[in-house]
Amino acid sequence: MCNAYIEGTKAIVDLSKCPYEFGSPEFLNIHLKDLATIEGTITKISYEEKMIIELDESKTAVLIEYANKIRQVETIMFQEEIYGMKQDDHYELRRKTLRQFYEYMFMNPIMAENTLTNYNETMPEKQVYVKGYQTFRAWINGILKKFIETKLYALTKKTGDMRMAFLSLTGLKSLYFVNSIVFDVPPTAEPLKDAEANYKLKYGIEIQLYNVPGSDVSLYVQRNPYITNLSSELLKMLKRVIVEQGKENFESVDYRVLFELKSKEYRQYFLDEAIIHNISITPKEAIAMGREAAAWVVGIGAPLENLALDKDNITDIYIDSENSPLYIEHRKYGICHTLFSYNRELLDNAFKHIVLSEKGVRKFDENNPIVDVVLKRLDMRCHLQRPPATFDELQGALRIMQENPYTYPKYFKFRSLTPFFAGYDDVMVTLGSSEAVLGLKGCGKTAFTAAKILSIGAKKRIIPIQDIEEIPVRAFRKRGFHIGAARVQSSDSETSKELDLVSMANALLRMGDAAIIINEVRSRIAVQGIINLLNTQPGVFLLYNLHAESLKDIQDRLELVFGIPAASMLATDRYCFLSKLTFGRKSRVYRILGFSYESDQEKKDFTEVFRLEKGNSIETCKLVPKFIKNSEASSWDSSNLNVNKMEKEMQIEFIPPALKRRAENTSITPEQYILQAFFKSKVFSDIYNASEKLNNSRLLEIDFVFGCNNTANGILRELETENGSVDFKVAQANWNIEFTKLLKKEMELEKR
Repeated sequence: MCNAYIEGTKAIVDLSKCPYEFGSPEFLNIHLKDLATIEGTITKISYEEKMIIELDESKTAVLIEYANKIRQVETIMFQEEIYGMKQDDHYELRRKTLRQFYEYMFMNPIMAENTLTNYNETMPEKQVYVKGYQTFRAWINGILKKFIETKLYALTKKTGDMRMAFLSLTGLKSLYFVNSIVFDVPPTAEPLKDAEANYKLKYGIEIQLYNVPGSDVSLYVQRNPYITNLSSELLKMLKRVIVEQGKENFESVDYRVLFELKSKEYRQYFLDEAIIHNISITPKEAIAMGREAAAWVVGIGAPLENLALDKDNITDIYIDSENSPLYIEHRKYGICHTLFSYNRELLDNAFKHIVLSEKGVRKFDENNPIVDVVLKRLDMRCHLQRPPATFDELQGALRIMQENPYTYPKYFKFRSLTPFFAGYDDVMVTLGSSEAVLGLKGCGKTAFTAAKILSIGAKKRIIPIQDIEEIPVRAFRKRGFHIGAARVQSSDSETSKELDLVSMANALLRMGDAAIIINEVRSRIAVQGIINLLNTQPGVFLLYNLHAESLKDIQDRLELVFGIPAASMLATDRYCFLSKLTFGRKSRVYRILGFSYESDQEKKDFTEVFRLEKGNSIETCKLVPKFIKNSEASSWDSSNLNVNKMEKEMQIEFIPPALKRRAENTSITPEQYILQAFFKSKVFSDIYNASEKLNNSRLLEIDFVFGCNNTANGILRELETENGSVDFKVAQANWNIEFTKLLKKEMELEKR
């Protein structure tokens, strides 16, 4: 249970054995009773498990003083003489009153005080009972006088209730609207001085990251000044709506649109109520209050809703269990702790609202204790677990997906790719090379796979096959791409109502030629299906991703785990491996291309085409193409590249085997495609540099990049001769003119 054990003069409470939320009324009830029974001196109290909170001597004294008062009242309660004579009609009332006072001491000192203060008994008419009346009066007056002198009583009077008083002793606090513990920024924490460690999100939410001495992870702190600075009248109004609306049942309503509808409805309600009661309110405060109310009533709680807004920086949110601090994976700073935690009730509500967004397609109960769903409103992939899949805990891993896919120039911002690799990758995707994108969890495989769709373009039918909608199909579809997603059974399960991956892929190919994109390959059936698909339908355009660190890793898995010959790997044209790198103990996390291979079907081997040569910093790293010597091919910036000059000075070591095979099918020389890769590297570099120069991140997004890439492809088509060659001097000159026009058009559009 929640009992303390003694080490010297320190009382230690092992919270891992306590079934109640830390600081909850149930916890405090048992904890105070426990302290009241401990003999000996206690100078410090430590609460340990998911967090270690230690009270110093002065704060411990507050609880011990109160526990001693409880012990004294217990002793007094059993002294029958203080209640007078048993024949007195008020005898039982006196016993009941003191008993009620004692019980309230564990729940609410204010109510305990009121019990004695409001005790009203008239003087007995019979003289024989007067002494008993006077004795009891004297006792309760003495008890009350000493009781209201205790520091915990005074602290409860100040904070409003016993839970808040206790949390203030521990350096914690609770959200005003719900019973959710919020940790405080440690006094030793120092704000990170990096410019990227302090920024703002939508709705005025402020972010600051801290370095905490003695901790190897940073602290990620969100503040919402519009909520924290609300007047007391508005705070009470907001709390009342959250409490009252939280009792309503919205399960029959479409949860995909409910949050937006409710946030607007609450916003209008707060404006109207403020006017009626003559309370000052601003439009921004009303919006913030509407979002806050909707977050707790029909959303996943304000902390998670606000974390989900930080799409550019947070990749994952993790929930280990109820009452554990939420923590995140930050793109730059890696794992970071937050100040928030959810209790069981809040997690239950959040998970229920996530599952309801799927409109009954997925269940989450004792018979279905694990579920993977996408909360489309927040573009968040949610992996949820509950008993019996856990030890009586609720757990979650929330992957924040990009509403719009990454582009090659956007990858330059994070130093994930070099311009020449982006140009070469664009060429190979355009040629329809099958490819496996590999790496460990969280390295960006799905995002990189989705980025390639821009190079496939709108002229080809595209079909992503996935068990959960991570590739942003809608973003491509509304821009004219011919893309239709197919849903298959989970890669982790080979039994469900959905079709398996292989059956679905074969069925889709019978409908016509298409680029097949398979996201997240894990199961034996999926791996075997892909191998069979590539070997029985040569030339099929297939992009897929799976977890692996090296070619040997894949070979061993195919042979030892799945019983598939490793030679079947040769059917995939390219293998690109993504890595997560850091430089030193305090470095940010970089997701970067580590190396790339192409299959040589003639030699029955794999040729290394790109490899990252790691330096002491990201600036000194080089993504080196093994097939060409020119230093421009390893540069992080190709904006000053002269493609015409490169054509004369190209030093090719060898022709990559997949490029050679694909070039033969088009009757265009591989050298022309390598020059095209250089040309595209300049195109993508120009886009990135314009974005940096103008401080305009919109230039890195899908619309502008897609338009630029289409323009560049159009230039190449117009200049192509009968033998497939292009005059890249003219192509570059035309591109410079067209890019200026595109940039001007984009700037005018942004002004409008």
